[in-house]
Amino acid sequence: MISLELKNRGWIEKRDPDIPPINYSHYLKSAPYMVNWIESPPLISSINKNDVVMDRLKTMQSWNILKNKKSDFIFVTRKQLINWSTLSKFTTVSQMPRHIFCTKDGLAQCLEYYKNSKTNLMFPRCHYNRSKVDIEAFVEDYITTALVSTLKIIVQAIENNKMIFTANGNIPYTIIDFVKLCIFKFLNKQKTYNTETTDIWKFKNQKKLWNEFMIYYSKLIIDTNAKFDREYTYELELDVYAKCKYLLEEVKKYCPQHFIDGITNTWIIKPTSNCSGHGIMLSRDLHAIKQKINVSNVFRNKYILQKYIERPLLVYTCKIDLRQWFLVTNMNPVVVWMYKEGYVRFCANSFSMNKMDESIHLSNVRLQMKYRKIRNPQVPEECMWNYRDLQSHLRKIGQEYVWDELIFPGMSESIYAVLKAATDTTNYRDKTFQLFGADFLITENFIPYLIEINSTPGLNPSTSVIANLTPMLLNDIVKVTVDYDKNSNADTGLFVKVVPEKWKPAAALVVNNRCTFDSSVVFAVGPAELTTGYNQRMANVQKNLAEMRQQMIARKIKRDARRYVGINRELLLGTRDLI
Repeated sequence: MISLELKNRGWIEKRDPDIPPINYSHYLKSAPYMVNWIESPPLISSINKNDVVMDRLKTMQSWNILKNKKSDFIFVTRKQLINWSTLSKFTTVSQMPRHIFCTKDGLAQCLEYYKNSKTNLMFPRCHYNRSKVDIEAFVEDYITTALVSTLKIIVQAIENNKMIFTANGNIPYTIIDFVKLCIFKFLNKQKTYNTETTDIWKFKNQKKLWNEFMIYYSKLIIDTNAKFDREYTYELELDVYAKCKYLLEEVKKYCPQHFIDGITNTWIIKPTSNCSGHGIMLSRDLHAIKQKINVSNVFRNKYILQKYIERPLLVYTCKIDLRQWFLVTNMNPVVVWMYKEGYVRFCANSFSMNKMDESIHLSNVRLQMKYRKIRNPQVPEECMWNYRDLQSHLRKIGQEYVWDELIFPGMSESIYAVLKAATDTTNYRDKTFQLFGADFLITENFIPYLIEINSTPGLNPSTSVIANLTPMLLNDIVKVTVDYDKNSNADTGLFVKVVPEKWKPAAALVVNNRCTFDSSVVFAVGPAELTTGYNQRMANVQKNLAEMRQQMIARKIKRDARRYVGINRELLLGTRDLI
């Protein structure tokens, strides 16, 4: 496709006639995964034998003239195919010499600054396993998440009129007091910026205490009938709810990703070197996680621990994620083009946090191929949609605005933030561009979270969706890298240029304690503005969602409003009673 588009523009291909063309038919008869090893999409043109002979003669003639001439444009899918030492500075190439954000650990390292910051970049927090200090940081995060999840479980149960207190309950009531005390100390540490660890957070010295808590926390997650051993009274329930609700709202201020955490404290362990879902493990068992990354007390530097997003957007009860293509044409300053089409990958079976099956949680194409025959009947046959299909679905469920106002601008903001963060670690040369593929997961409140970035996104037609999209994508790459490079008014196809107005990663806006976005980036298509006021629209959407939820809670819970307000007033005046 690239060759054809350039020839249509009057270019001549410099091709060695002694190197035979790739036999695509051989690959198409092989197993599907074999297609990924060839250097271009295996599309077979309807060319006859006479045309083949003529093409070979033309190639031989042009080779005699061009073999000693430096190429003006080199398009390859892997940078190893480029002889960088002999490359002319005037030659445009399709690969960057070096970028760290396309490995799992590299991306996490690149975004380390944003780990606990309130920014427009949505990226699930990660932990390395380079040293014992890294593992201790993960353990603290893991236990803090478990404590906050316990508050969520209690608050949600009471809001849903679920009875969680009984005289013969299977969970000690003292667990609630323990959680409140720990959260109180956590808040005190955050508010006072106290770097000294209090006794309750010295996990090594409190193993028995924490092990007991984790046992009962696991019961709360697994056992839907779990109850605290305290005789139910209206006053008890009201008191527990008010204090837990207050603490939960306070702790959200210091946990920017509380929304995605859910209640099961599930983490995803990713090998830093593998791809397509191979070697990934999901677990909420701290012992199992540590055992996975630690052998004979020797840490293996090949895993990333990442918080699993427990509240994804579901389509027909199944989890989805998005492959977003983007084209980088400069890194100084950053110039990035987002593609307005892409594909949506389905997990074959209905989402559940009670099961850790890969058919439920890992949407990689190669993995889901195994489950197409036993998929949810509502899921498309190839477990894949294009963006237009997803937008149509959003319209059907009454969310026709979220794509243009939340999802696509949110993905654009995250990509731009990554590239800005990587400018100091990227080895860039002029006259260089590269196509990347970013994977995004959309949360149930329509916020896109960046999962990873691929430097060589697969373009082979493993599904009919990809087969239809990639020729158009490659055509538009030429429009941007050749046509637009010469004429800023040229058609760029479905590529839209991300144009930042300013960059202020520290300036943030908190929206309903759920999501945090920076208002420092606007987006434009070429010279014309695409969208402005993104954050305000996002705030309005989230405000409406929050109001709807509050109305539902108000209808469900019949309580004494005066006493409830009175208890909250006491809590706001002082925290003495929290302990």
